[in-house]
Amino acid sequence: MEEFGMIAPVLSLILGLGITRLLLGFVTVFRIRNSAPVDWLPLAWAGILFAEQIQFWWAINGLSRIQSAFTFPDFLVLILLPLLLFLSGALILPSRSEDESHGIREYFERDGRYGLLPFAMYLVIAVAVDVTFFRAPISGVASLNLLMAVATLMVFAARSRRVQAGLTLAAIPLMAIAIGLSI
Repeated sequence: MEEFGMIAPVLSLILGLGITRLLLGFVTVFRIRNSAPVDWLPLAWAGILFAEQIQFWWAINGLSRIQSAFTFPDFLVLILLPLLLFLSGALILPSRSEDESHGIREYFERDGRYGLLPFAMYLVIAVAVDVTFFRAPISGVASLNLLMAVATLMVFAARSRRVQAGLTLAAIPLMAIAIGLSI
């Protein structure tokens, strides 16, 4: 319990920064809506990230019941998860209206889609952490997270807007189901 008292605030701090960054991205999109076209696709991914950050924050509450002692390497791996979520959220939406005069779609295609890479890494590492640290069996949630990681990487790699849109529309219910099963 003593280690958890040091781990939880750090995880919460990073998650809080990540959520703040995502919310500021939403505000930026709102502010530039009259001068630059808004695009639903990066907003959908930002929403997915937001939901995952909230779910991870909720999961931290149960961490001390799952494992009572933590080592420094455990701490480093656990810190990696919210750092990846922060990085993903920081990249997915623009942070300043000056950055995006041509619209959110162009921003996402040029820079924002790179936010999908740390998100995919987060999903894979989260499954690995569940299996190795917490000895959780590969479950439906783990399988959905791995499927979600593949879909995320495919959206990143796709050059076709139609493929990106289709995969994003498929990812939304997948993430909703995975989050619902993990709560």
